[in-house]
Amino acid sequence: MRQAKSGVRHVARTHRNPVVPLRRDQRPAVVAQLRPPAARRVDPGTLAEDIREAWQRCREAVESGDKHVLRRLHVEAKRWDKEVRYQDLLADLKKYRSYFPNVVKICPERIDPVLIPVRSDSLESRLFRVVRGYWSMPYSKGYGRRLRFLVMDQHHGAVMGVIGLQSPSADLNCRDKYLDVPKSRKLAVVNNTLDAFTVGATPAYAPLLAGKLVAGFLHSPIIGQEYWRAYGNKRTTQLKKRIPQPLLAITTASALGRSSIYNRLRFHDRLLAEPLGYTRGFGTVHLESLYPRMVDWLKATGRYVPAGFGNGPKVRWQNIINTLTHLRLPQSYLEHGIFREVFIFKLVHNLLEVCQSNAIPDAISFDDGQWADFWKERWCLPRATRDKAWFEFDSHARFVEALTPHC
Repeated sequence: MRQAKSGVRHVARTHRNPVVPLRRDQRPAVVAQLRPPAARRVDPGTLAEDIREAWQRCREAVESGDKHVLRRLHVEAKRWDKEVRYQDLLADLKKYRSYFPNVVKICPERIDPVLIPVRSDSLESRLFRVVRGYWSMPYSKGYGRRLRFLVMDQHHGAVMGVIGLQSPSADLNCRDKYLDVPKSRKLAVVNNTLDAFTVGATPAYAPLLAGKLVAGFLHSPIIGQEYWRAYGNKRTTQLKKRIPQPLLAITTASALGRSSIYNRLRFHDRLLAEPLGYTRGFGTVHLESLYPRMVDWLKATGRYVPAGFGNGPKVRWQNIINTLTHLRLPQSYLEHGIFREVFIFKLVHNLLEVCQSNAIPDAISFDDGQWADFWKERWCLPRATRDKAWFEFDSHARFVEALTPHC
């Protein structure tokens, strides 16, 4: 066969099953099959009333002060997240079960933690997704700059916890007040930080207060090294400037009000997590179960904003705002009232001077091995000795239970 000028080889025009042209009366049916399915019809009046009721139920749950009620609210939001295939997570949990042993197989004295970066399309990536799917908070892949890490127990060959980092929000009131930088420089300063959207321990290690271990690893030099490896030569999307180095700080927020993990988190005399205040209690967690219907209504009315480059960040937020606006509902329906406590992990001694006066960053040293030993002596072993019931539950069954309702 001869070669085409474009470099693509010609294919001989012989077929065992030649294509038969469609009759004129067959074409409309075939074309209809090729079209994307039409959005379901949604009555705007009913949708508006359901949004009001969802907001009211959320406010009542918050005012009750019952964290179990709030967790159920997050689980309900998670159930309606169609971007995650929980059946796949269950399959991976079964396939990699050896990385998630039951607590009876764990010897606290022999736990040997280490922080490991997660690469795309790797075993570590699959393990990360399984653990992230376990929590009641809706699943998030993060946005903007993203880094992921596993905390592994080298002795038991088990996953202890995960860390997920992303680009921080441009506006966070308590953080911005703390840094106190001019508005003209705020975005440049914020781009020198990251936000932790996932920090936590697996169910087998959580009773031993491994959540505190994982949180302390936010200070690990491995994170700074990965930040440099991934973004040392990259430029920011908005300012088109090189992403500044080194990483100055990491912020994070508790899931449900005051945090038991971050509060009083110390490494000897050093405070690792400094509280900054609380969020203002706005978000969409209480409206997530209605989001598929919002999308259908927005598509039917030509107002839907699809995900993709050029449509800005937080497309989900944009679509919910569009729904409220065009249904003539107040923006106050975004006020769920869950005030999340915000913390900052400072990675340089002179953070405020760097942010306010362009001082040269003075990096804080941190030894992962010493931190792991400190955690074990300060929290892990005392808890194992004091609470003999820590190993009496089936942590694997807890994992399965957390993933199954969403399938």
